[in-house]
Amino acid sequence: MSLDPNIMGKLREWKASALQFVVECIGATPSNQQVEALQALPHKNRISIRSGHGTGKDALASWATLWFLTTRPYSKIVATAPTARQLGDVLWSEIHKWLRQSLVKDEFIWQKDKIYHKDGKQEWWARAVSPNVRASKEEQAETLAGFHADHIMVIVDEASGVTDPVFIPLEGILTGDDNKVLLISNPTKTEGYFYDTHEHKRIAKAWHKLHWRSNESSIVKGDFVQYFEDKYGLDSNIYSIRVLGDFASEDDNVLIPLAWSEACIGNDVGEPLESDPLFLGVDVARYGEDASVILPRHTNTIFPWRIYKGMNVIEFGGNIIHNYHELEAEGIAVDAIGLGGTLVDWLWKTPGIARTRVHDVQVHMKSGDPNKWDSIRSELWLRVRDKVERAAYCFPMGDAGHDLASELASPNYSFNNKGAYVIESKRSMKKRGRVSPNIADALCLTEYFADNASRMFRDVKKKTRKRDNFRAPAMAGAYQVS
Repeated sequence: MSLDPNIMGKLREWKASALQFVVECIGATPSNQQVEALQALPHKNRISIRSGHGTGKDALASWATLWFLTTRPYSKIVATAPTARQLGDVLWSEIHKWLRQSLVKDEFIWQKDKIYHKDGKQEWWARAVSPNVRASKEEQAETLAGFHADHIMVIVDEASGVTDPVFIPLEGILTGDDNKVLLISNPTKTEGYFYDTHEHKRIAKAWHKLHWRSNESSIVKGDFVQYFEDKYGLDSNIYSIRVLGDFASEDDNVLIPLAWSEACIGNDVGEPLESDPLFLGVDVARYGEDASVILPRHTNTIFPWRIYKGMNVIEFGGNIIHNYHELEAEGIAVDAIGLGGTLVDWLWKTPGIARTRVHDVQVHMKSGDPNKWDSIRSELWLRVRDKVERAAYCFPMGDAGHDLASELASPNYSFNNKGAYVIESKRSMKKRGRVSPNIADALCLTEYFADNASRMFRDVKKKTRKRDNFRAPAMAGAYQVS
């Protein structure tokens, strides 16, 4: 490298101070929480950070990657995450961003799954290695196996969502004096390897533990914290996990654990066939503060939805028809309670869409099996729960996916006198100070089609969708229309 005449002295300074490296080499200004982690990096070989949302975890992991690579010739870094998309779209792109603005940008070559020094492609690198979540435990244990070097670091992003077998090789990796492990995550699970690094009486002693709260971070805006307080309540698991960085309470009567939903974000469920029917779930606002949602689903892939506020039935109906044609959907499931019933009547009478394509779902009616579910709404929620538990969905990456995961983890459940599931109503949630799970309800409505969509739409000729039109909403992300 040719950074300045005293390069060796500068590298020694940077090796001794990751904070100095980040400020001088990368040109970043860390938050107090990030400073705490950077000061620990040179001295601690096992660091585990549980954190709320938006505190700069991935930036910290990126800085740690560049610091370790720059200050240790022929070093190796292995990074992993629950899914390939999480690893590539979030952490690896974050590393690329900081590398581009650093003083060492010309010393390293960035690829989609590898960063290497230009003089040591085979010996001096960082790799993105994702586990195969559908593989056997033995195969998952191979994710981090076989990596050895005098200087090696393992970084696990969203470590709470990584299965235990992946961590098995870690103890072997940590045998060297300069071998390090950095775990970062929202604390979504109350069991597993990451949980044990903070809560297990014996295991936690071996780890340098950091706890980052979003409401104490200088880079988290106050309205973000207020949003979670208003929507989920200070005493909710969602607030504890997303804002306070605390592990969920185990006695919460939540139908769908947050960890299950998180595992569906960016999940690989295979590309849907273009000939498979795409359908829309439409949740209609009941109260003044609620939002209406149009959510597209193609087999088990959920695309970013569109949110509407302050519209009358005709305005919202026009947007439904627009989305129906733009996405070349085959069917629409509408929650037909209250204004939803008026909306369905209007859609049925509108020439812009065939009546047979609009299905009014009477979610308050009895379910197909009253001994299992008290209503159609409860039945749909339980069907979603089953798929979420099996990680059968693919939710959008980023904030959209996290919003859906949080909403799915909001309602509680109980049982009626027949022993059937009863899902907490929106009215009950409002009494608890929670905001309606409109996006999650829209997803549940798509389950009306899910298991028999091909049969319901068998009269539709197979066609090739215009991929640009079909993908556009997914790339644009979920957004609000007022």
